[in-house]
Amino acid sequence: MSRPAERGVALIAAIFLVVIIGAGVVLLSVLSVRNSQQTTQNLLQIRAQLSVDAVLEFAVQSLVEGVSCVSLNDDYEDSINIEGYPGFDTRLTCEQRDYIGPPTRTTSIRTLVADSESQGGGSADPDYVWAQSVAAIELEP
Repeated sequence: MSRPAERGVALIAAIFLVVIIGAGVVLLSVLSVRNSQQTTQNLLQIRAQLSVDAVLEFAVQSLVEGVSCVSLNDDYEDSINIEGYPGFDTRLTCEQRDYIGPPTRTTSIRTLVADSESQGGGSADPDYVWAQSVAAIELEP
């Protein structure tokens, strides 16, 4: 009589073990997918920030070379296509304010704002990223 009872317990233990192993495999696959999605999101965020930094570097160099804020706004406010960062809409705005200090010394502060967002489905897209950086430059006219 003990023989059939032992077989039943072994069958239940085997089924239980298969279910536990299956649940572990499902858990590991879900964690792997989430990790992959997070890595993709982090990479896109870094690329957006780098595209913003590239635009700011370009704008600072242009201002140092004598290009005006008005010219920068006219040329780059809508969108800047950066060859190294495809898939991002990057914009630049420049604002200039002149201050007269003692003794009649004029200082020009130029504020640059660059922002970048991924092209595509907008904020509803799971791969949507956005980055913005601001730089203030003091130049003497």
